[in-house]
Amino acid sequence: MIKIGTEIESPQTGERLIILSTADSSNGELFKAELIMQPGPYVVQSHIHPAQEERFVILEGKFGWTIGKESGVAEPGETLVCPARVPPGQWNASDGVLRIYYEHRPALDSVEVFFETYFGLSRDGRLSKEGDMKLLQAAVLMQEVGDFIRPARPPLFMQDTLFAPLAWLGRRRGYRARYPEYALPADEPVPAAP
Repeated sequence: MIKIGTEIESPQTGERLIILSTADSSNGELFKAELIMQPGPYVVQSHIHPAQEERFVILEGKFGWTIGKESGVAEPGETLVCPARVPPGQWNASDGVLRIYYEHRPALDSVEVFFETYFGLSRDGRLSKEGDMKLLQAAVLMQEVGDFIRPARPPLFMQDTLFAPLAWLGRRRGYRARYPEYALPADEPVPAAP
């Protein structure tokens, strides 16, 4: 379990996450983090959460968003909800810092794996200037976190067919879903009462 209060940086995308609730800390009910995004060109591309509702609570700045075929800009005090299997996208639509609460229900362990790896790759400068992973790295990671996040295209049934051989090739070339050097601090286990 990731330690509550852990902060992780993604220098290539200008994002910082502060972990507030995890699958373990909420009995699988809620993953919650504060997302702080610097102004700039980075856009979280359209993607799908196959089994989770995603919620954005805007705290500061202007939150550019797409949810399905709708789009807009939300301001502090607004909350947006994206149902499972509806593709969202997001960006900082202001000249200043954007702060939101970023929530997923139910919580999945794979959420933590995704952010641990993606932000670690960013810290090592291993993302494209658009914030994308290399294809083989993405295929390997999707095998581990596909219950949490998938690209919006191609359709999910095609992804299962296409990503399996790409993931096999990626693993043969040394890509992993998790890297020890990116591991986030874990909460200490609570000893059992005597």
